[in-house]
Amino acid sequence: MASWPLLAALALVALITAARLTGTVDSDVAWQLWIAGRLHEGADLYRDIIETNPPLWFWMAVPVERLASLLHVRIESALIVAIGCLGALSLAATSRFLRHLEPSPRAMFLCAIAIMLCAMPWMHVGQREQIVMIGALPYAALIAARRDGRAIPALLALAIGAAAGLGFALKHYFLIVPLLLELWLIAGFRRRWHPLRPETLAMAGIGAAYSVAIVLIERDFLVSIVPLLTQAYGSFAAPSVRHLFGLPASVAVAILLVLGLHARALRQAPIASAIAIAAMGFAGAYFIQFKGWPYHALAMLGCASMALAALLAESKDKLRLLRLGGPALLCLPLSVSAGEAMRPTLPDADLMQAISDLPPATPVGFISEDTAIAWSVTLQHHFAYPSRYNGFWMLSSVYRNEQAGSPDARLTALGTEVVANTVADFRCMPPRRILVSRPRKGSWNEHANDPLTIFMRNPEFAEFLRHYRVTGRTSLEVYELAKPFPANNPAGCIRGH
Repeated sequence: MASWPLLAALALVALITAARLTGTVDSDVAWQLWIAGRLHEGADLYRDIIETNPPLWFWMAVPVERLASLLHVRIESALIVAIGCLGALSLAATSRFLRHLEPSPRAMFLCAIAIMLCAMPWMHVGQREQIVMIGALPYAALIAARRDGRAIPALLALAIGAAAGLGFALKHYFLIVPLLLELWLIAGFRRRWHPLRPETLAMAGIGAAYSVAIVLIERDFLVSIVPLLTQAYGSFAAPSVRHLFGLPASVAVAILLVLGLHARALRQAPIASAIAIAAMGFAGAYFIQFKGWPYHALAMLGCASMALAALLAESKDKLRLLRLGGPALLCLPLSVSAGEAMRPTLPDADLMQAISDLPPATPVGFISEDTAIAWSVTLQHHFAYPSRYNGFWMLSSVYRNEQAGSPDARLTALGTEVVANTVADFRCMPPRRILVSRPRKGSWNEHANDPLTIFMRNPEFAEFLRHYRVTGRTSLEVYELAKPFPANNPAGCIRGH
């Protein structure tokens, strides 16, 4: 009976996972899962597939893809179950540090954790921000227990440190979180602090092993992708600071401000304090990335909400206003998530119309700066994808470079290389249909860049496109294969297709 709070929370995780099981994933995660399948087929990441993120996230998807293949289930379903299992493990580990709470507040807090870890990222299941949040929660609770001087089994600390280390390694920005937590621990311990602990050794081991693996296994990331990021990725910055304050980030900041107003009570709630510090670290990561994408705010929003729930569970103060308004504040992240789920941006009506008659395994090409256009339907409809690029995001930098007074020759060469590589890819697997996202007069994207203009400068691509005819013009220009290509197997085709 003493374990009923954890059992209730685990049952909630199982219910959320079952409800999510038949759904799909967002465009980034769809690309990640597609890459896992191509790696299994023999493709070489960063050579056959041009990807800007470090390899850990893709390596994590490989066992998920293998399991889905062996069980003959949808890869999205396998991922959703895997995330549910990770959430359950995070809950079980965190519950080990909540024995100072009475059963009822402990159950309330654990159920709030279950919702924030598994239900709040509904549209972004499997994103790195969800994974790191799952690992960071028990790590924050562990640091709070350390600060209180509680005895912690070394094996448990090792496991929590290793899991958290894998999450923090997904993005270097995430390292702000363990750094802030360590500074908080130093402030509490002062001269009694020592850095060599099971969890820190596990995290350091994970970081060292990952660094060595990149150098030995994926050196192309350092040689080819890092220079590409340096040249072209800057165009993805938010247009202004105001753009960073979308609904998820605004709700997270509001909850953090409420926590700040209750700093006195927070100091008497060690678990809440540690999670609030983690939330501030993730807020720093969000604003430093300067993108404003909703999923970037997941860990900040989730940890801020869990810190609030922990404060309500741990605090012995009356906190009347907070106890009255706290439940409403905790509902806000769910309302944000529900709004995203009910009003998805993609796939929109134009995209669904353009692919509605295509059977699975059809090769479909996409020419668009927005990677979400291709990856909101490709994995979900089991299309064959002929390109090594997930999208042509780099063309934005190519356009800006052309408009500069003294254009950078490296960016000019990058635009030429991207088009030439795409021609080679399309020749290896000629798409039955090519969808081009072009700006149209009077539309919302009237002043956007037209990627087809850069492609048509290449005579080989222009010749390739003569095999197609335009069959539709909405927000997408649809090109249908009209003149079949002769059967051949050109040299240099992408492995793993």
